[in-house]
Amino acid sequence: MSTSSSDPPIRLQGLSESVKQSFNLINRLAKITFQPGSAPIDQSDSNSVREELSSEIQARLNQHEEDLELLKLDIEDFSTGTISTPRRRNSERDRERARTAAQVARLSEDLK
Repeated sequence: MSTSSSDPPIRLQGLSESVKQSFNLINRLAKITFQPGSAPIDQSDSNSVREELSSEIQARLNQHEEDLELLKLDIEDFSTGTISTPRRRNSERDRERARTAAQVARLSEDLK
């Protein structure tokens, strides 16, 4: 995930989408089958497909964990930032912080 955007909620949404894509790969790996006659006679080729997909998934999950840790730090800064604004603006910001915290918690659980 790119850290070019400084808005934590936007980065969190991007990370969430990336995690969903990784879960799709996990499901694909779990359901991978070769039709009779389509699999190579040499079983090492079919295993290499599984190993390659497994390696890709592992790399993605490791990157997601790193991105999530960095994002948690940025969200702390985002949440503790105080700017004197009208009460209505503060309540909007509080709702955004609560939504962001809930998304981070869900993502943390998903990555466990």
